[in-house]
Amino acid sequence: MRLEYYRDADGSPNARGQGHGRRLAAFLAGDLQDSPESAREVLRAIEAVEAGRVPSWERTGNAHTLTVTPHGAEIQSEAEADAAPSHVPLAELRERVADWLAFLESGARS
Repeated sequence: MRLEYYRDADGSPNARGQGHGRRLAAFLAGDLQDSPESAREVLRAIEAVEAGRVPSWERTGNAHTLTVTPHGAEIQSEAEADAAPSHVPLAELRERVADWLAFLESGARS
């Protein structure tokens, strides 16, 4: 899955993707926003679940609920209650959140 990271005219970080990547992009931009600490929290949760230290982890943000289990992650839109959740493999989620964190920390501007 390929996501594009950019900053809006007002400097806010944003992301876009195709297919199920749209929901992940919306989660990054809408829920993690411009917070490196939020991105690190998700990365720590993925690590804890994969290591078996916790059986699962859940975070409800501004627009989505992220649920992490050993079988993968689900991103559920809170705005679209009847929408099916998007499933994301943990390796993919880890890579995209790490990319988002690197983007935020780089101070990249569009």
